[in-house]
Amino acid sequence: MSDFVIKNGVLKKYTGEESKVVIPDSVTEIGKSAFWVCESLKEITIPDSVTEIRACAFEGCESLKEITIPDSVKKIGVGTFCGCVSLENITIPDSVTVIGEGAFYGCEKLADENGFVIVKNVLYN
Repeated sequence: MSDFVIKNGVLKKYTGEESKVVIPDSVTEIGKSAFWVCESLKEITIPDSVTEIRACAFEGCESLKEITIPDSVKKIGVGTFCGCVSLENITIPDSVTVIGEGAFYGCEKLADENGFVIVKNVLYN
């Protein structure tokens, strides 16, 4: 049984409880709230087939520590990493041209001493 609900290339929902997850190569988009409050998730591998990460995809993944976005991704949706309080490191390639509002809200470990997060020379609070 697969831990992924995938429809027409869109990863709709992850139903597993693994701490390390590898998204299948058949996925082209990570859907809205696909990993919502996936408390066990610490590490994720996103394939080069993914071009968009939709709104709130990883919202509330409190154990997620690090993520590398592949060069294929163009858009990161609104609130994508909202509430990822353990997220310490994120790598976003130049291919990403859109980062939605509140994408890093509550990412305390990404913030500087003033509570701001700076990603790709853009200031988030």
